[in-house]
Order: sequence, then structure tokens, then C-alpha cells
Amino acid sequence: MRPTPIEMEADRLREVAARRARDLPLERYSLSNPGQLFMLQDRERRVLRLLCKNHPEVLSAGQVLEVGCGTGLWIRDLIRWGVSPARITGVELLEERAREAKQLCPADVSIYCGNAVTLAFPDHAFDLVIQSTVFTSILDDEVQQGLAREMLRVLKPDGVILWYDFRVNNPWNADVRGVTRGTVHNLFPECRVQLRAITLAPPFVRRVAPVSWMACNLLSVLPFLCTHYLGTIRKM
Repeated sequence: MRPTPIEMEADRLREVAARRARDLPLERYSLSNPGQLFMLQDRERRVLRLLCKNHPEVLSAGQVLEVGCGTGLWIRDLIRWGVSPARITGVELLEERAREAKQLCPADVSIYCGNAVTLAFPDHAFDLVIQSTVFTSILDDEVQQGLAREMLRVLKPDGVILWYDFRVNNPWNADVRGVTRGTVHNLFPECRVQLRAITLAPPFVRRVAPVSWMACNLLSVLPFLCTHYLGTIRKM
């Protein structure tokens, strides 16, 4: 039987992840790397400002789902921000990453290994659904649309999707594709979409941060130098 587009894309993502784990230098993503540290701290400040100003209830009492949770970095951030581990659920396609997330996160966090295009949760189950650089890794339009539908299905009517993803293509990485503002609107029709360009271009910040943290702060407010969109998506 011929595999479905969902199965084919999942197999491709597993192959890409295995290749990246083998070829990428670990120090690039270490917090000892000033550029990586700046990007993570800058993102954290902006995410907290966005949520605390507009949606404080999701941190204090909401049920939270992260699709494509990887090894649980965002989950551990959520716990530091005050979210109870028992209110957090993560779904990760890759078995080794899901296994590591279970090891690194508190036992009360629910971590599932599976494909987020077919979520095993009831309708309207979550107040906050997070996706971070998941859509940019999916090259199949049909699979992207299926994931967007599932995220909306499990989102409560007054819930919010937190979006963080590349808005531009990476010329050095053909395995990912930037997601434009127009694409986000098409993926989530009849929704209120608010996006803002953030994250100073990684190749640039990795060179500048070791020299001047202040320069990174100044440059990171210029949208044309930023590679990601951060924002929220809400049902009408």
C-alpha cells in the first residue's frame, strides 16, 4: 500500500533529524555560545511580555499543549514561568526526543510520542497550544494544513495559539521553508492572527554577540534583520 502524505512527511522528518544530529556541531546550540544565549533570552522576554500582557490566564490556570515539543525546552520554560507541570502536555514525532523529554521534564508532564497531525485529544481541550519551528520543518502543504486544523480543533473557543517560526527561507538548509504572514493567514482562516518579526538573524547574532550584547539588542528591534515571527492566533 502506498504511504500517505502524512506518513511520507513523517519519514522525511525522521531522516532529516537523524542527519542533523550526526552533522551539526553541538556547541552551536549550547548556552555557552553567546549568540545562542542571546537568542533564547530575547525570545523568552518577548514571549513572556506577550502572554503576561494579553493572556495571563493561560499561565496561571490554562491547559497547555506543545506540538513538536522536542526534548522539552519550551515545557521546562513554561514551568519556570509558573505553569503547573500537571497542566502541560507535549507531543513529539521522534521517539528519541520524546524519550529525552520524559527524562528531563517533571513526571507530572504528559509527553506523548506521535504525529501531531492526528492528535489523540478531544475537541476544545486546551487553552494554549504552542508551536515552535514546526511548520517551517514541514514541506508538504497538505500536512501543514492538517496540523493547523488539529491545533484549532483541540483549542478552546477562547484559547490562543502561540506561534514562533521562521518567516524566511534558510539558504543553507533546504530541509526547511520559511512560513510567510500570508501562509499563516491561509492556514488559519477566520482567525485573528497577530505576528511580529523577532530574533536577530542567527548567523549574524552568533558573530555579534561575543563582541557586543548591546549591539545585538539594538539591531534586534529592526524587523528586516529578524528571521522569525512571534505571535498569537485566536478563533473569531
